[in-house]
Amino acid sequence: MKKEPKLEDLIEVAKFNFLSSRYEEAIKTWERALKLSPNDPKIYYNMGIAYESLNQLDKARVCFKKAVEIEPKNQQAKQHLEKIVGA
Repeated sequence: MKKEPKLEDLIEVAKFNFLSSRYEEAIKTWERALKLSPNDPKIYYNMGIAYESLNQLDKARVCFKKAVEIEPKNQQAKQHLEKIVGA
């Protein structure tokens, strides 16, 4: 029987993939992490950064909006959202 990975492990793998410029892999891993923690603003923020790195600004905007919706004081997400909306 296959054991499901822990949230922390998924986040570490996603960060590693992101830092290795494997943005699609990072996004897939963060999507798996969201299934374990669907209201984690950090995951949405990081996915937004990855989408932004791929120049998929519509998807990035959705992620940053969700991060701010969950955590209204998330200044980093607000700044990225303003940058995209103003672009």
